[in-house]
Amino acid sequence: MAEQSNTNPHIREKNSPLQTLAMQALRRFGDFHPGTIDGDVMLMFIEFANMIIDEIRLHPYHDGAEIDYYQSATDVRDVPDPIIIQGLLYHYAMQQASDKVSIYMPMYNRTLNHHLWQKLNGNTKIQMRVRDGGTNKRNLSGGKTSNYNGTVTY
Repeated sequence: MAEQSNTNPHIREKNSPLQTLAMQALRRFGDFHPGTIDGDVMLMFIEFANMIIDEIRLHPYHDGAEIDYYQSATDVRDVPDPIIIQGLLYHYAMQQASDKVSIYMPMYNRTLNHHLWQKLNGNTKIQMRVRDGGTNKRNLSGGKTSNYNGTVTY
């Protein structure tokens, strides 16, 4: 059975369509009723979503998996729903020159870091990373240091 959407449990796919996520973001933003938006606003949200895809691709915690751009509001991408929603809120607040950007920017960054780290490393703690192989005996006895979280495996 496919994993259910983490923000829309009634959707039986892993992730939600962009149109659903955009409506959720607009409801949270709170300026007007989301059902009154026109097609141009949805096109703007497609642009915002593609900016989020670019930000994920450049993020140091991104695992390198290929993510296609959104081409329509009905598209679904393998990106956690909370990242898209928080990113849409942030980009929309920036576009509106709203004071809410001071709230949505750190929330977006935290959500992005949290979900990408979880996908890359699971629930592991961060350790200092040995950059040159080091002279520590743990590295000389056959241990291999992870480039992602600094843990040593033997």
